[in-house]
Amino acid sequence: MQNLRDVVRAIRAGADTTGGAEIVRAGGAEVGAEAGDDNGERMLAEVQSLLQNLGDAQLRILWHVERLQRGQEELLEFVRSVLDDESLAASGVGHSRRVAVVSLRVERSEDVVRGLAGSFCDGVGLEVILQAEAGVGARGPYLAWRSADGRRLEDVLAAALTAVPDDAAADLPGLDELRQLVLALHEYGPGTIRIGPLILNRTPDALIGRVTSPWEMVALGATGLPGWTAVPSQRVSDATCAGSLDSARAADRWLRRLGLGGEGPADRGVVELTAWAQGYLGLSVSEG
Repeated sequence: MQNLRDVVRAIRAGADTTGGAEIVRAGGAEVGAEAGDDNGERMLAEVQSLLQNLGDAQLRILWHVERLQRGQEELLEFVRSVLDDESLAASGVGHSRRVAVVSLRVERSEDVVRGLAGSFCDGVGLEVILQAEAGVGARGPYLAWRSADGRRLEDVLAAALTAVPDDAAADLPGLDELRQLVLALHEYGPGTIRIGPLILNRTPDALIGRVTSPWEMVALGATGLPGWTAVPSQRVSDATCAGSLDSARAADRWLRRLGLGGEGPADRGVVELTAWAQGYLGLSVSEG
């Protein structure tokens, strides 16, 4: 990064030098015209040669800047791949740190939903270790969970999710932010939100959430979304989707089938959030 800053300073200095050289060239041309001798022409030729050399140097500098930028992007991609592996490798037992990734696709206002997801992560105690990529459907941010009391990330997220539709539930870290995120998904869906093992999904018929187990997450990869066809190692935005509605319905079926095939204990079922969201927003069933 220091090299990149030095290069930028060099470009700025070159631009300043170019401005001064333009003045020198204009002055040299004037001297040559007035004197009408070989000295003025030689001076002008020398200035033009210097300007050409400066232009060539700026092109070389820009080339180096592009190389540095490509190298930085490759380094970030490597870091993401390492974090992807870590997010899938940790089972939640005996690990001092867990990595979780935010992935989401919604029909409208993705920037609003992503901001609310970030607020929930902050409220529940997930710390950003790598910012999100730019663009719609991009990966990230990548977050770290460090438990102070030994609780697993899945347990903390499941407690918050279960409390969302329970108006009498005790106040939990991140609960208010999760409720806001659920309401936003209700408004801006259909779509799917994944925060590590927590998945929220909205179709025109239902709004549900579920906390998945580590072995269920392996099928999705570190950043994949159920129902949104993508290779786990690819960006979600690179997915070939049949449309947000079809994808959200496929995600709904996937979430409801978990634990029914004997792959693992169905200790956490689907949490139905439709009635709560409609009641909170004052909507009838037909309006939901």
